[in-house]
Amino acid sequence: ELFDFIAKELARFIATEGEGFFLPPGSKRELGFTFSFPVKQLSIASGTLIRWTKGFSIADAVDKDVVVELTKALDRQGIDLRVAALVNDTIGTLAGGRYFNNDVAAAVILGTGTNVAYIERAHAIPKWHGLLPKSGEM
Repeated sequence: ELFDFIAKELARFIATEGEGFFLPPGSKRELGFTFSFPVKQLSIASGTLIRWTKGFSIADAVDKDVVVELTKALDRQGIDLRVAALVNDTIGTLAGGRYFNNDVAAAVILGTGTNVAYIERAHAIPKWHGLLPKSGEM
């Protein structure tokens, strides 16, 4: 029901956006999905819900891929969106800030939980074993 509710609200929003929102047939708009609950991230756009927090309790969603569940709900609403990235609220806030102003260096969430994310020099991240980004930052 939660993912169906989200999809219905997205459908309502899209309906207010007019023709400029729609792409040619065969093309898909991309959606950033901020999900503020513990997930085991399987890829940039895939994550399995570990458990609910913050007073939520929807047993049949635990151990399911939240992107798959949202995608199925979007399909039921006839919404042609593809989840491009699954992030937590702090990373979503940091990415949004950096999109508008490259000088943004950190994001802080103070709400039902508290979290912070910041930009770091890629070579200073010991767990990173991939290619370094051109910017040198992560």
